Amino acid sequence: MTLSRRAEEWFAARAIDLEIVSRMGIYSARRDDTGDSGAVIPDASGDILVFPYLENEAEVAAKYRGRPRADGSKVLWQRANGRRTFYNADVLDDPKLSDGSAALVITEGEPDCLAVLSAGYPFAVSVPDGAPPDKDAHGNKLPPVPETADDVDPNNDDKYRFLVNNWERLKKIKRFILMTDDDGPGHRLRDELARRLGRVRCSFVTYPDCGGKKPDANEVLIRHGASTVVDMIANATPYPVKGIYRMSEFPDPPAMQPVTTGWGRLDLPVQEGMAGLMMDLGLFMTVLGIPGSGKSTWTTQLAANLARAHGWNIGIATFEMKVKPYMQKLLRNAYLGEPASGVHPFDPRLRAADQFIEQRFMFMSCEIDDDAEDPTIDWVLDRAGDAVVRFGLNVLIIDPWNELEHHRRRDESLTEYVGRAIKKLKRFARVNNVLVIVVIHPTKEGGLKGAGSLSLYDAADSSHWVNKADYGIKIESDHQNQQLTVEVGKVRHRPTGRRGSTIFEYIPEMELISQ
Repeated sequence: MTLSRRAEEWFAARAIDLEIVSRMGIYSARRDDTGDSGAVIPDASGDILVFPYLENEAEVAAKYRGRPRADGSKVLWQRANGRRTFYNADVLDDPKLSDGSAALVITEGEPDCLAVLSAGYPFAVSVPDGAPPDKDAHGNKLPPVPETADDVDPNNDDKYRFLVNNWERLKKIKRFILMTDDDGPGHRLRDELARRLGRVRCSFVTYPDCGGKKPDANEVLIRHGASTVVDMIANATPYPVKGIYRMSEFPDPPAMQPVTTGWGRLDLPVQEGMAGLMMDLGLFMTVLGIPGSGKSTWTTQLAANLARAHGWNIGIATFEMKVKPYMQKLLRNAYLGEPASGVHPFDPRLRAADQFIEQRFMFMSCEIDDDAEDPTIDWVLDRAGDAVVRFGLNVLIIDPWNELEHHRRRDESLTEYVGRAIKKLKRFARVNNVLVIVVIHPTKEGGLKGAGSLSLYDAADSSHWVNKADYGIKIESDHQNQQLTVEVGKVRHRPTGRRGSTIFEYIPEMELISQ
């Protein structure tokens, strides 16, 4: 079986080595017009190109390429009832593919496979049916291909039957390089192959400019030569795999820009043993104290300081204290620097305090909605996510943690639940660049400890509150001496603080903390 001269000229024009063509058993043919079958029979002067699909050197299928139509479109069809397999499938058994010393290149068509072979890279195959469409019947772009093959049923995966039929051979191959055409259907084929073969085993090529022609392996061979084809294979890009990255793939983090808490004595640098505390966005803080220690007062005044000094927008999820009058009173006091109860209702300063609260604060509460569900951590984060979009949220405060409704999974310990919840809180902080503050209570035993004896590790439910925090703050008060101690017990990032303790003046009746 031989090629017609016209076929030889066509291959030569495509820069495909005729020795490769001969070795692959390609021949010219014509339709048999003597019967009703219209069978394709070898003919050295025929105008049909036959690409035999061989397995163990025996022909199991064939692809036929006829003369192009008047509009230049291709005329392609296959032998009826042929086996669904790769073109050049016998290469799948090469030991270099199974030991990982070579990668299998998968192309979109037989000429592309021949182009790779002609460039001197012997480990190449082609899919039998080309690429799937990337648009629906109405011309609308199809949704992206899923990353996993969870929805693929091998028994009904007819388009990719050639993978199923060769799976025992394919599963031994360590690496695949997907060299499909550089267009919408080619990209879709590439993604469909990757999810079935496993993205971790797959890489894809980057095409050079092909002068306005659709880039594929054969076009690159024609325009740029064999060395460029081989370089594309050698420099193929591994398919992205979630959770595995090179150092260069990580974006440079923004420089930390810590700001003052509003209490100058906490600003860095501080003397040895004194608490240092500077605030930054995207971090996670826990504030611990026994009931009546002033932890909510301190946290609320911190929020007011951040809103007033830096224009930060604050969201407070409060379930223990009523927003009115208690939260309103704390925020008014913090803004005025004196008890709001002593300011005349028509004093412009009180009106300015209320305008400040209205502009910079929003509250997540079930007080108004009597039929609202009990708030959970997911409930809070859903509302906080809305606040990021609508309000430009910078700080989220949950006060206190124990007033949330906690839904643990079956057989999940309390510590495991708290660890899972903190992961959600830290992810929210990181993704939205929000400072998240959670006010927590100690254990019953911790609450009975004397002044100075309480530790961050006395936090109720789990030591995760300390271990996973970026800031760990303990608040203790001495009502008799009108003092409040701020202890910074945990600082993950040195620019944001130093461990130590600082005593402030605290007048419980005024609910104000001063320098």
